[in-house]
Amino acid sequence: MVVLSHPPIIAAARPEDLSVALRIVENIDPSELSKRESARWTGVDALPFLTSTEAGKRFLSAAAPRALARGMPARACPAAAMASAAPGTPRAEVAGQALLSCLARLGPERTGCGCRIVALDDLVTVPREDTAYATGTSARMRSAALGIDLLLVAEETPGGGTLLRDLRGPVARLENGENDAVTLLFHATGRRFEGYRIAVGFRRGRIAERVYVVDADGNRLSLLIGFEPGELAGRAGAWLAWPPEG
Repeated sequence: MVVLSHPPIIAAARPEDLSVALRIVENIDPSELSKRESARWTGVDALPFLTSTEAGKRFLSAAAPRALARGMPARACPAAAMASAAPGTPRAEVAGQALLSCLARLGPERTGCGCRIVALDDLVTVPREDTAYATGTSARMRSAALGIDLLLVAEETPGGGTLLRDLRGPVARLENGENDAVTLLFHATGRRFEGYRIAVGFRRGRIAERVYVVDADGNRLSLLIGFEPGELAGRAGAWLAWPPEG
């Protein structure tokens, strides 16, 4: 993949804005860009957002023309989508498909959000630092009813889901269901909680999320995954409180 110090911005806030983004794609000459002094050929292993996310993996497995889009601004717009097509399909058409799919995943309720192309064929169209991906991240768990208030490490597991652990070992496992449903299982006791997740946005390439679950006895538990320490100490920490609609 070709990485640029100042890549072109290919983005759309609404489907109506797509024509501007597509004109930029039409004017891109990948061959010319790859010859720039600031251009660097980089192995995909150095671009973990592509190798570690579902959309990124599908992008890498597809032949050109191909495009990968992500929510913008990434910290508040948790969506990603890719598109590919038969050889000879205009690059702009594929980029447009990726942007539209990404916007559709955000939905109209995500005001202030748009989508940006992250990669196009063999060209990375965001700064290299924006292709980071955190496999392990921080988590905060709280349940006033059960006397739980923990700082944990959240790690993705090969079979899907998230392992939550402290310095002594596994504490619980979060499993994702359909339509943002989740199940939380405690390692030592087998206590089971069920509820839902709210995706917030990307942090180091991984979606930070709020999780609200309840056990069979009605005990509520809140979990924040992926937020930075400063956020947990500030605004994000307030999200440990159960949402009014819960």
